[in-house]
Amino acid sequence: MTAHDTLDSADAADLLDRQHRVLELLAGGAGRGEVLEAVTLALEELIPGSRCSVLVLDAAGGTLHHGAAPSLPAAYSAAIDGLAIGQDAGSCGAAAYLDRAVVAEDIARDARWDRFRALALPHGLGSCWSSPIHGHDGVLGTFAVYHARPHRPDDRERRLVARFTDLAAVALEHDRLYAARAARREAELAARVAEEASRAKSLLLSTLSHELRTPLQAIVGFAELLGTLDLPPARREAALGHIDAAAHHVLDLVGDVLDLARLEARALPLVPGTVDLAALAHEVLDLLEPLAARRGVRLGTDLPDAGGPTACADPRRVRQVLINLVTNGVRHNHVDGWVRVGAHTADGEVVLAVRDGGPGIPPALVHRLFEPFAQLDGGAAEDAGGGTGLGLALVRGLVEAMAGTVAVESAPGMGTTATVRLPATVAAATADGDPDVAAPGDPGVRSGRA
Repeated sequence: MTAHDTLDSADAADLLDRQHRVLELLAGGAGRGEVLEAVTLALEELIPGSRCSVLVLDAAGGTLHHGAAPSLPAAYSAAIDGLAIGQDAGSCGAAAYLDRAVVAEDIARDARWDRFRALALPHGLGSCWSSPIHGHDGVLGTFAVYHARPHRPDDRERRLVARFTDLAAVALEHDRLYAARAARREAELAARVAEEASRAKSLLLSTLSHELRTPLQAIVGFAELLGTLDLPPARREAALGHIDAAAHHVLDLVGDVLDLARLEARALPLVPGTVDLAALAHEVLDLLEPLAARRGVRLGTDLPDAGGPTACADPRRVRQVLINLVTNGVRHNHVDGWVRVGAHTADGEVVLAVRDGGPGIPPALVHRLFEPFAQLDGGAAEDAGGGTGLGLALVRGLVEAMAGTVAVESAPGMGTTATVRLPATVAAATADGDPDVAAPGDPGVRSGRA
């Protein structure tokens, strides 16, 4: 460093203080605009009467863009944003183009300002001194110092501007490096997400094909049996029963997949109404009693036949949710086990609970219950009524679509409790005095996994 470049002690102390301020912003993760604004304001404090700006070069397009100009008129900064560099493009455009400092002592007379004079003078800009900001790969932008009247920078100003131009270069290089790191992280994350999505898709297709293949093989096998053998009436009826059960299993599976797809696309049709959960619980328990009896599981509820808590939801979808939850409790239970349904209101919500006395689930695996096709026992269905692993995924989607929440609590040996919370409603009296409560869904409505 030469004597000509040396700052006096007062300027050196001021510069050091402001450098610390800017470096603290960089270390704290401040944005590029905030850091560059701190740089320009710091120089304005050291050069009275000055107004400073930083323009950032788009090397590919050969244009300068706003970086910071806290004291310049906003209209002027907006007008020169996107300025194409060139020898006659004002002080900043020429400095970036020529890669050297350009001093226009008097904008009113400087030929490089011919195209911009009418823009600068009305804003009180009489002179402009611009220096290129250098980085490792060339010019990054320009650092400009404006004065209201014709002005020629002295040695002190040149030394200060040199230091602050270097500080602006640090800020821009840091921003480029950070942007490159961020872009690389985003690219890596996108690659991981795409890879995980591809694996999930492959697993979904593989599981779905297996779930479809089992009942379809049963349909084909029993159809061939009926077509090639003269079966006695009892065996013929049994074969037809297997075909019917397998066909319904396929239809239920396809229906659940379509419902999940509609939920994902936010396109599932809902018909809100007022649902009597007591009546619905009794209907569902009656519907599933044969399944529970075959598996030696007792079903029960303390709710009255009707007139229980009411929810503001789609009756058909609430029925679908309850069938899935009760069926799940029946299927994953002990012989001589039990499943009970309860409901009550709390804090403006209806709480619908399905409890079972089954073997329970380790807490670490509970979160997997809501994953499509997740079967924690590791096995596929052995028959058409064995479940697909879509039930709880569908339950969560349906409940959330109706502005509710669902949670599962379980532990080995303690059974499982599924809790659904839905908006509560008070039944309003109709003209003939009957409560306006929606009836349970049509028993013919498809019911998920049941």
